[in-house]
This record gives sequence, structure tokens and C-alpha cells, in this order.
Amino acid sequence: MDKEKKPEFVVTDRRKFNVDGEPRPGAPEEPKTEPAAITPPPQSAASPASAPKPEPTPVKDEKPTKPQVAEPLPETGYNGDKERGQFGGQRMEFIHLLDMLVQTAMMYAGAMEGGPQGKVDIVGLRQMIDLISVLESKTKGNLTEQEQAILSNTVFQLRMTYMEIVNMIDRQAMQKAPGAPRK
Repeated sequence: MDKEKKPEFVVTDRRKFNVDGEPRPGAPEEPKTEPAAITPPPQSAASPASAPKPEPTPVKDEKPTKPQVAEPLPETGYNGDKERGQFGGQRMEFIHLLDMLVQTAMMYAGAMEGGPQGKVDIVGLRQMIDLISVLESKTKGNLTEQEQAILSNTVFQLRMTYMEIVNMIDRQAMQKAPGAPRK
């Protein structure tokens, strides 16, 4: 049992600096490489024929006789303007996002046609109001005056709707409570 057991793995410290921030003696050095040249992406994917072609950017090489050209970044293939034109859609704006969130909130309030009529999800409604409030605080100063006014009014109206529903639920609970006066 006194046999010395071979380690199953070896730990090699490759840190370059010690705890004090000083270079460690014997630390491995990284090979020095020069950063590759970066070419800017194409300016407009909407009209590739009219876009100016990027000039080849030479990459520093030890042999100055043959310059290398950096590859252009690949395009995603998605062009929002072209897609909207083909399918008759409209440009998406902040108001459309807000409208989608308000519709979801109203569905939770039980006010949407086609949804479960009269079914109220008070927790879902509260979460949507909170989400829109977060959106309001995070976009402060980045919206137009009209967008800011619509957002503020929307949050106010949703909070009032929430309070009306909570008050209605409280009144119904009071009426159903044992010993409560019947009307």
C-alpha cells in the first residue's frame, strides 16, 4: 500500500502575472501577432449594384511584394425594405411594439374578442404593466415627444384598468363572504 500513485492529470500554471500583478518568472509568452486588417461591411444591402466596391485592404506581411486582401463580411440575406415591398407589410416602429404589448395586456384583462371572454388573468396583466413600465424607464430620453406621450398615457390607462379589475374582484369577494350583507 506504500506504492506511490501516478497522478491522473497534471496542472500547469500558465498565468503570466503573480498576485501582486508582477510578471511571473518562467511564464509562457504568447506569440506576437499583428491584428488582421478589417474592412467595413457594405453600406447598403438594398442596392448592391449601386454600392461602391470596397478597395482591397493590404494586410501587413513580412513579404511586401504581394498584398493580401481581407474577405468582406458575409451578408445575412435579409433586406427589410425588400421583404415589406414584396409582402405588402409596413415598417415596424416603436408604436407597433407598444401596441402588441397592450393587446396582450388587454387579453389578460379579459377585454379581447376571440379570447376567453370574462376570464381575467390578474397576474399576467400586472406583469404586462410592469413590462411596459420597464420599457418606459429604459427608453426615457430616446423617444420622440409623441412616442413618449403615447407610452405614458398607455401605462396610466393600463394601471387604471388594473385598479378597476382589482376593485371589482374585492367587491365580489366581499359579497360572497359569509356574514356579508346581501344586496
